[in-house]
Amino acid sequence: MAQFTRVSGDFKPVLNMDAQSYTNTGVNTVTSGATVQPQGPKLEYFTVTFTGSSTTGAQIKATIDAIQQLATVYIYEFTTDTNDTLAVAMYPVGAWGTDITATGAGTLDQAITDAAGEAVSIAATATFTN
Repeated sequence: MAQFTRVSGDFKPVLNMDAQSYTNTGVNTVTSGATVQPQGPKLEYFTVTFTGSSTTGAQIKATIDAIQQLATVYIYEFTTDTNDTLAVAMYPVGAWGTDITATGAGTLDQAITDAAGEAVSIAATATFTN
């Protein structure tokens, strides 16, 4: 029967999506102080509030496409209200900078404003309905 030497440890993933770089240090190695979430990557939560009313499906798609220029949308929920909102969970954390609520050139706020064609505001929390 054929045998092979395992090169990835049991305690470290082959791919670590939350790290800027990754080195596999061998079989059965562990890292001190590293939280492990087997269900998936660490998520960054935020809510986009649209300033206009009657946000269209095309604007929501453009918003998600804008977010996914630098990150992956893991969960989202669109809610119609006085000001329509889009709650989002994305990864990797920090893909759009250390302050998700920042405004100005190169920020998530500006990318969504340009894509959706209307001003938005971003809060660093999100609520999802069961």
